[in-house]
Amino acid sequence: MTSEYRKRAVVTGASSGIGYALSLELAAQGYDLVLIARREQPMRELANRVDVLGRAAEVVVLDIADTECTVATLRAIDRARPVDLVIANAGVGAVRAAATASSWEAMGPALHTNFCGAAATLTALVEPMIERGRGHLVGIGSLASMGPLPESAAYCAPKAGLAMLLECLHLDLLKKGIKVTHVRLGFVRTPMVAKSTHPMPQLMEVDDAAKRIVNKLAYMPAEITLPEPLAFATRLLGNLPRPVRDRLMRFAGSRGTT
Repeated sequence: MTSEYRKRAVVTGASSGIGYALSLELAAQGYDLVLIARREQPMRELANRVDVLGRAAEVVVLDIADTECTVATLRAIDRARPVDLVIANAGVGAVRAAATASSWEAMGPALHTNFCGAAATLTALVEPMIERGRGHLVGIGSLASMGPLPESAAYCAPKAGLAMLLECLHLDLLKKGIKVTHVRLGFVRTPMVAKSTHPMPQLMEVDDAAKRIVNKLAYMPAEITLPEPLAFATRLLGNLPRPVRDRLMRFAGSRGTT
């Protein structure tokens, strides 16, 4: 008698926000989960909710900024039981106490976690997935990767780097059975933006965003952009001639809309 095959997904940044909501949606779609984040208690609560949905959830306390540990941990998880889906979602914001948003002190942690940590997460299981001839790698990016924003280098730069990494992985893995999806999101109501004072057009609720992402991931597209109208406007802005874009961005910055 053949036992039911249970799909397995790894989600980083699973203790809150988009990662938490994505985990619940994936469980509802039949995935067992490996939950990864720095805070254990919220993940334990999430694991209990996943259990109610009839799925299994393993909790792993890990800071993905420790890239060597991240790679080693993911490979150990995969050896114990193969992973079908990896979602690199974990991220941090700029250091608010820094004197200027353009200083290394402000940008360093975000650059290392949001790019290097995400890269470690996405590439750790490439070789075993190639051997199996299947797998799905997903990076949670941002519409901000489409162009610069005032006082936002710590956010835009790693997201732009992530965008290029995912494009390269897509090309490299295209004929090896592994799908790569870049999720570019606009504003989502999460703890990370809770104290934000700048305008957030077309703000999405986190549960709605997670449901829409998971529904689209079932088709394994190369890219998902949400919300679509804001994505169109952002792409248009990013492609404007530099002098025009610079004037618009300076105007936005002078009004505090960073």
